[in-house]
Amino acid sequence: MASKVVRWIAICFFVASILCDCVKATYTTNNQYNPAAHNYELDGLYCATYDSDQSLDWRSQYYWTAYCDQAGQPMGSSLCGTCIQVTNESTGQSVTVRIVDQCQNGGLDLETAAFNAIDGDGQGQFNGHMITTYQFVGC
Repeated sequence: MASKVVRWIAICFFVASILCDCVKATYTTNNQYNPAAHNYELDGLYCATYDSDQSLDWRSQYYWTAYCDQAGQPMGSSLCGTCIQVTNESTGQSVTVRIVDQCQNGGLDLETAAFNAIDGDGQGQFNGHMITTYQFVGC
């Protein structure tokens, strides 16, 4: 009986992982975009070509992040402007961010304010990175 329960639990976790549009153990670093000091202009960022005509309200509505997939491959333009909810694995704290750039680190590169918002234990700053999960969400 116990082996059937264990097998059923394993199947449930497998199905949930397929249905969840999220990635586990994502390496997440801090980037000093400092968008407010630059009037939220996207100049020099990958998504500037696609989203620079967006309003100031749109550009300033969410924290910013660079995104690349787990293999470190740059993203395509179709992800520009989309939002993801990022959760710090060690603290459980979450923040919603808008993708405005691409990166090469195989994870996320959050603007400093977003990084600090989910670094409740200070270990992210101490280590220079944190491990997060993320999920695509509506903006």
